[in-house]
Amino acid sequence: MSDSRARANGRARALALRAGTGWASALFLTFAALSPLAAQQQPSAPISLFPPTVAPQEPGETADEGAPAAVPQAPANPAPAHGAPALPPTETPQYEGIRVDKLQELDAESLGILEAADGGLGVEAWAGSDRTLVEGLIAALPDDPSSPTLRRLAVRLVLSNARAPKRASGNTLADAVAAAQETDFLRLRVDRLYALGDLAGLNRLLGIVPQRLDDSRLAQARVDGLLLAGRDQQACGQVRGAAARFPAEVYWSKALVFCQFLAEERDQAFFALDLLREQDPEGDPLFYALTNLFIGGEAGAIEAGALTPLSLAMLRLGAGEPPADLAAEAPPLLLHGIAALDKASPLDKAAALERLAQAALVPGRQLAEAYSAIPFEEPELADPLVKAGEAGGLRGRALLFHAARQESIATAKAEFLQAALAAARQAGRGFAMAQAVLPQVEALLPGAELAWFAPAAGRTLYRLGRYEGAAAWTAVLQLDGTRNPESQAAFEALMPYARLIGGGAPLGGGSEAEGEEAARQFLAMVLSRALGQDEPAGWPGTLGAAGFETAALEPLPVLLALGDAAAAGRRGEVVLLALRALGEGPLEEKHPLALGYAVSALNAVGLSSDARALALEAALAAGI
Repeated sequence: MSDSRARANGRARALALRAGTGWASALFLTFAALSPLAAQQQPSAPISLFPPTVAPQEPGETADEGAPAAVPQAPANPAPAHGAPALPPTETPQYEGIRVDKLQELDAESLGILEAADGGLGVEAWAGSDRTLVEGLIAALPDDPSSPTLRRLAVRLVLSNARAPKRASGNTLADAVAAAQETDFLRLRVDRLYALGDLAGLNRLLGIVPQRLDDSRLAQARVDGLLLAGRDQQACGQVRGAAARFPAEVYWSKALVFCQFLAEERDQAFFALDLLREQDPEGDPLFYALTNLFIGGEAGAIEAGALTPLSLAMLRLGAGEPPADLAAEAPPLLLHGIAALDKASPLDKAAALERLAQAALVPGRQLAEAYSAIPFEEPELADPLVKAGEAGGLRGRALLFHAARQESIATAKAEFLQAALAAARQAGRGFAMAQAVLPQVEALLPGAELAWFAPAAGRTLYRLGRYEGAAAWTAVLQLDGTRNPESQAAFEALMPYARLIGGGAPLGGGSEAEGEEAARQFLAMVLSRALGQDEPAGWPGTLGAAGFETAALEPLPVLLALGDAAAAGRRGEVVLLALRALGEGPLEEKHPLALGYAVSALNAVGLSSDARALALEAALAAGI
């Protein structure tokens, strides 16, 4: 065991002992608390290993409308849903016309663009949470979470119109004055939104922040967002004022040169550029190279790693050729600017949009259009399955998408779609491809002749929250299974998903499972119980599941805090702790109990649609 793992386990044991249990007892209580009976009881201990599954709604909130459809020949039994509604998994946030609570106008730190009815987490999302803890958790949010569900939650959290948390203090007059003057919480939220890459949300949030509150960092974020959205004139309107307010900062000097060239104020631009070279002689080589484009020269070599919103705007307007593979390592927010470069190759634009779609930051139709814009040679179109395998990567996935879109024969279309979904899943782009092909999947009529496609169609529709469509494909397998053992096996394999959306019979089986299959059955059972559903108390056959004997539950201290926050109804804190426990790395690498904690806690504070989406995502990632 590594030193870091040993230290983590040591801290976890200490926390468990302080809670009044030993290490083994803590895990035993975790298993016990997964039961619906335990979930319904209010814990008496200060540290709760699993919270109650129902939290009271806040005033003004509406019940979650995500009730699932019935599974074929099994009565639906959806878990109760409360609190702020989650966006459907296939939709990205739409911010136009969103209201801002007028009660919050007096408190700049509480400003947000999402009310509870619009997908926000509620005005009291931070009630009871300590500000210092919350600030630390927000600052530690991963820039690029692998889970679309968790990223959407993080974005909604920082965009929510909610009273800022209070800082614990010694009740001194100095503390009170400092707290009254703070606006750091707003800046912290803007910083994390910038890192998470939600361009539309960033621009809408900064659009309601009074400019009198701007420091240089907020003003820069405002200009960067406008430039990446192609709103150059608005950006330059901000630049001219900020350059006067912050004359010593190089960012504003460079931005002013760009705006002067844009306004054809060439003399002023040349003068400002000379001053900038004196002020910052070792500064930004890419910026100086790109200014040559406005003069009529050549930019020379451009390194993708040096790109900024300003340099992307200059590339968008200039005559230079952007380098290839821009999107491979770019931060999420810059992907919006890369996708808008006219001179970028169709493959590079598609790469940017594929990453954005995987992160739930753009709708699937934009990725579908980008795939379709990639040109293919006649030999590729004549044999897409073979040529896609030879090409591999994004080009291969786009070729399969293109072939499916052009195909009119249902069986051939389904074959291309199945191959595209499989290739995307292996590349870590399964959510992106699922959104792109959704219209094509929904256009296919479920029937016995396509029973072989039903598992792929069902999982795709479950992934995107299209439960009725998934149930129709499941019914195909159930009917075909009376004469085809393969269809019967596929039907049984889909039943855990039906259970996770609240329908179907309790999960059974597992008595003959071994190794990885036993581990998957165990995960399905944990997730279902975490959603508050009644499942058998034992898990036959799972004790020998691969890796369980040595797998360390390293985030246990975070999970204990997550249970406490959920039991107390601290909604925003629950989201942050769930992201702390699961946000780094793919979900398939997470311990089942860590996933169970997060799902149960989200369910407990009224985010039941998000809990269900996370459970489905974890099941899909594990290959259930």
